[in-house]
Amino acid sequence: MSNIEILTAALRFAAVGCSVVPVMADGSKRPGIGQWKEYQTKLPTVEELQSWFKDAKGVGIITGKISGNLEMLEVEGRAVGDGIHTQIKDMANEIGLGELWQRLNEGYCEMTPSGGLHWFYRIDGEVPGNTKLARRPGPNDGVDVLAETRGEGGFVVAAPSGGSCHPSGGSWSLISGSIETIPTLTVDERESLHSLFRYFDQLPKASVVASEVTERHREAGATLPGDDFNERSTWDELLLPLGWTKVFAKGQTTAWCRPGKSGGISATTNYEGSGLLFVFSTSTIFEAERGYSKFAAYTLIEHGGDFHKAASALAAKGFGSGLSSSLQPTDISSLMEAPAPEPGVVALPEPEPDTSWLPRLVAYDEDETEPGPTVLYRTDGQCLLYAGKINAIFGESESGKTWVALEAVRQQLVQGARVFYIDFEDSQRGIRGRLKALGVRREHFERFRYANPDGSYNEIAQQALLGAIRDFTPQLVVMDGVNAAMNLLGLDLEKNKDATQFSQVVLRPLRLWGAAVLTIDHVTKSKDNRGNYAIGAQAKRADIDGVAISVDVSMPFGRGSNGKLNLKITKDRPGFVRGISQEASYIGHVDLISQPDNRIEISVVGGQTGFSPHEYLMRKVSEFMEKHGAELSTNQIVQAIEGGTDQIKKALAQLEGQGYLGIRAQGQGRYFTHLKPFVLGAPLPFNGVVE
Repeated sequence: MSNIEILTAALRFAAVGCSVVPVMADGSKRPGIGQWKEYQTKLPTVEELQSWFKDAKGVGIITGKISGNLEMLEVEGRAVGDGIHTQIKDMANEIGLGELWQRLNEGYCEMTPSGGLHWFYRIDGEVPGNTKLARRPGPNDGVDVLAETRGEGGFVVAAPSGGSCHPSGGSWSLISGSIETIPTLTVDERESLHSLFRYFDQLPKASVVASEVTERHREAGATLPGDDFNERSTWDELLLPLGWTKVFAKGQTTAWCRPGKSGGISATTNYEGSGLLFVFSTSTIFEAERGYSKFAAYTLIEHGGDFHKAASALAAKGFGSGLSSSLQPTDISSLMEAPAPEPGVVALPEPEPDTSWLPRLVAYDEDETEPGPTVLYRTDGQCLLYAGKINAIFGESESGKTWVALEAVRQQLVQGARVFYIDFEDSQRGIRGRLKALGVRREHFERFRYANPDGSYNEIAQQALLGAIRDFTPQLVVMDGVNAAMNLLGLDLEKNKDATQFSQVVLRPLRLWGAAVLTIDHVTKSKDNRGNYAIGAQAKRADIDGVAISVDVSMPFGRGSNGKLNLKITKDRPGFVRGISQEASYIGHVDLISQPDNRIEISVVGGQTGFSPHEYLMRKVSEFMEKHGAELSTNQIVQAIEGGTDQIKKALAQLEGQGYLGIRAQGQGRYFTHLKPFVLGAPLPFNGVVE
């Protein structure tokens, strides 16, 4: 290769924004200048390039941000010899990534002297560092790399380098595309592309050996529950209900795409006959680049990673009975023809086998409807929270979401129900003060229990909490501060695995005795990145099996000033609350009325409601009585206020009945005094009775 061709290639790479340096002419494939790392953050000048490449034998490219987010994907010659590149082409076409594969190859593809392949592309996003995508065991306990990338801070030799730049004396040669047609991939496209290569990784980390943890003794001929589950269950049973989809099957191996993603490979099962689930994606409840047996996957999905509980649960379902499988071949030929009864002999009915596999009559009239919500009344009598399910309310800090939850607490206590409040955000004094401001009386607190945890949730803590709930049997359990609780327990808010573990170990058991569970959570400050649920992993939202309600401030609330909140549904699995909401999402608004006596009244109003002329008249009468101050007769009030005698008398009766006016009867006369102001839109105090 002539010097002029090397210089021309270097200038062309530089013209499209790449950081270019020469290659050492000693077969080491290293940069040919001593201070090459400074060009990871700055581009060389044309003068530097002309000086460097005057006698250079090879062109080197520094990948990463400095070269316009450039990344190189390489398949080693040993892998090309095994035909991996052709298998990847077939896989890409089969799973809908054919256009991406074609765009990659038509952009820039070169062959290395050892028969490997390089693809250059840019990423519409941040470039990670160098990454091994596929490996296999090598000779002498070594590891052979099959596919890898050069990313941020990486260095790669490019065509038309050759001669003394490689130990063999061979050259890098361009196969397709050009320097000027290097494609740009989105982050998702890059992930989908890399998943094709990860499919061939033969060095997954060892899965957790659950049986060694959960079982101390194995009798001769016995099968442990985890081993039995591995034999009798299928990956379809575990993954399909979670939303995973099969991409394709090849030999013994099945490729899967994770929930929420429409293309690419996120995991494989039974690669090379291993029987394991091996996950590539970091956006699932499973840990990336780790092998899971079916038992280990079941333990994470159903029991938050607790192998003791998982083994016990499987044993209760009949796993580990001592046989490798409960499915035994049976001769059913005798069942095909029923023998005729002997003459004169009345055949007695055979006893019904005790098995769940026996088909039975389905009663048409049996009521199995999903129960509707029964907690947190609106002013129209409709309820918003489901008993026996996990419900959620979330919003920005100081958005009033705790006030809404405490209104649900007040309503339950007034009705004679019991409430358990688990608080990670406030204090006993703060919650007691708020409830007293809402009108919760001394006798109501006898049905209220409060916990303010500040330690680990170990076996002792769990037994204490669940035992108290079992004995107290509250109708409502509030957990104020999901994020704070997860932080206290050392869980990562952003990891689906940790969110699922928190739900399965902490939240789900709270509803075992039929209580409505209400969690209070925070959203991110940025509305652009907020999404449709609270801060953290998607699994937090997935575990809500009741209703999830977002709170948005319409008018800020404070002591001495009224406020208004808007409520919207972001999830309603049973669907009843959507049925009473405008456009299936707007539940209504919350009025927070600050009273002069340091009291607060809250009403949850369904839909957009206006005020009637009669309500305006009630306010006018109330304001007149407050301003006058003295006791006045009915006739004195009627003469002083415009509005019609009958309408004013009706307003007086309602104001007196609702506690805004006092009344004194003397003979046929009625005399009124001001007690408290009537606020337009103020709620009627909830007394446990819905009209």
